[in-house]
Amino acid sequence: MRRNPWAKLIRSFINFAYSYFLYIKNFRGGLLKKKTIILVLGLIITLAFVTVALGTNIIVKTDNNNFQKDPQFYKALGHYLAEQGDYSKAISAYEYCLLLGEDAEVRNNLAVLYYQAGKYSEAINHLRAIIVVEPNNPSYHYDLAINLVDRFRNTDDKKITDLEEALAEFEKANAIEQGYAHSLENIGVLKTILKN
Repeated sequence: MRRNPWAKLIRSFINFAYSYFLYIKNFRGGLLKKKTIILVLGLIITLAFVTVALGTNIIVKTDNNNFQKDPQFYKALGHYLAEQGDYSKAISAYEYCLLLGEDAEVRNNLAVLYYQAGKYSEAINHLRAIIVVEPNNPSYHYDLAINLVDRFRNTDDKKITDLEEALAEFEKANAIEQGYAHSLENIGVLKTILKN
């Protein structure tokens, strides 16, 4: 059976508190008041729990007492899970966040996670939704084009309309910001491919 690594730390805090009280008792020649002992023990136990919480690296802050309906909670949870490499749980947290309210950053993060998982259609759907809300961001057009091209290249779902839409999205990204990323090169490649 695995032992909790934090149990030793908590026991150390309790032993320290007990030793401290014995020292104070002998030093002063009398007992501390019961309330003071309880207060100090409470502070030490609270410190132990905070140490455990900080050690787990998962403190998600929310101002909403009903966190189950707080999209910011699920957004932060999704960020944490993605950082930890638990992409399937991060996707679940982000998807639930979107059920509670629209968030372009969450949609973009979902698009990235779906892209990494090879789920291009899901990524494309999220990027299209973002573009409706933020049509002047070249990054979203560029990412949509990349997903369309990769869906064509890496799946059995090969539609020439994906390449045509990708060309249009690369052109939009380039129109918004001249020379954005590799949009010009990609435009040239897609025009050559579509001619044949």
